[in-house]
Amino acid sequence: MKSILFFIFIFTFQFSHLFAQSEVPRVEVRINHVAIAVTDLQESEFFYQEVIGLEQIEEPFGVGRHAWFDMGAGTELHVILGAEERRERNRNNHLCFSVSDMDDFIAHIEAHGIEWMDAGGNVGERNIRPDGIQQIYFTDPDGYWIEINDDM
Repeated sequence: MKSILFFIFIFTFQFSHLFAQSEVPRVEVRINHVAIAVTDLQESEFFYQEVIGLEQIEEPFGVGRHAWFDMGAGTELHVILGAEERRERNRNNHLCFSVSDMDDFIAHIEAHGIEWMDAGGNVGERNIRPDGIQQIYFTDPDGYWIEINDDM
């Protein structure tokens, strides 16, 4: 019995580092930007600036392949020329922006000819989440899904 206890003690001591919690220091992490590849930079610039309403900001490259937008709270959208083709995408992968007035925003996008829908694909219908937040969905020129909600 003593030899078994001694073995357990030695085993535990020798391999205790395998069971210890990591001592890795915590590093602060926050989102900086989201980047999307597009087929037509000018069309996407117009869409994100005029249709969505984002403020375009200076981009450091200056080579005519990028457009950067302020998404608020220190985050940016980087629109980059270089997608090979436009394609259909899964609605679960989307960018979401909040607006202060859903009815005004819907009137704005309808004036731009944007067809919008609920999460189920019902055109002209809104989702109402259990917490009362309204949601609508539509795509940008390259098929990226956009959610708009009134969670402000």
